[in-house]
Amino acid sequence: MTAGTTRPLEEEPADEDVALVLAELGRLPLDQPLGQYLQRVADLAARVLPGVEALSLTLVEDGRARSAAFTGSVAAALDERQYDAGFGPCLDAAVSGEVVLLDLEDLRGLYPDFAREARRQGVVAAASLGLPVAQRIVGALNLYSLSGALSPRTVELARTFASYAAVALANASLYGSTARLAAQMEEAMRSRAVIEQAKGVLIARLAVDADEAFAHLSRTSQRTNTKLRETAADLVDRARRGEAG
Repeated sequence: MTAGTTRPLEEEPADEDVALVLAELGRLPLDQPLGQYLQRVADLAARVLPGVEALSLTLVEDGRARSAAFTGSVAAALDERQYDAGFGPCLDAAVSGEVVLLDLEDLRGLYPDFAREARRQGVVAAASLGLPVAQRIVGALNLYSLSGALSPRTVELARTFASYAAVALANASLYGSTARLAAQMEEAMRSRAVIEQAKGVLIARLAVDADEAFAHLSRTSQRTNTKLRETAADLVDRARRGEAG
């Protein structure tokens, strides 16, 4: 398959194909411009992720999100819709570090507005994976499928590509606009910490697991039209004061 070509859902990549792509991924020079590097990561991911017709890499800088790389116009369009709204799976994954898996045939799920728009554009399943940078989250890898549910192997392979994108971000923090990016990463780390605290409050208060706590937090964020980090901070603050809610 050529770079940027998506792999059909029924066509699982052979182990040797995956090994070749990962080897190529490992040879990408880290001293090239960040956007160029991330586009190569996206193109290589498209070659071996079955059932992913479009994908993108979200970066959050100075509180603003953008798609640093993408394959397929539907990925760019759905990303932009989330950025404009201030809510959505890619933003929640970027801020929290969670892996958000969505079956978009269920319009009563966690992101109903996003699900309706995604379905209108032919997307039936999606996933967003937070980029891990030494426990700091500054972006997400987003997968969009027009052909069916994303397999566990697809998600596991996507984790590998997310980790390479994260390495590029870590490297970028050592060169160029070091101070600015380092500050952004510190802010992202604080955001993740308060979200984890809020999840802990909900786990104790509602007797739910971590995934259910995150879903509850995200729904509250959307219902109150408040960013996920702010919703989490408010919950933690009220818990410290002993308030219910």
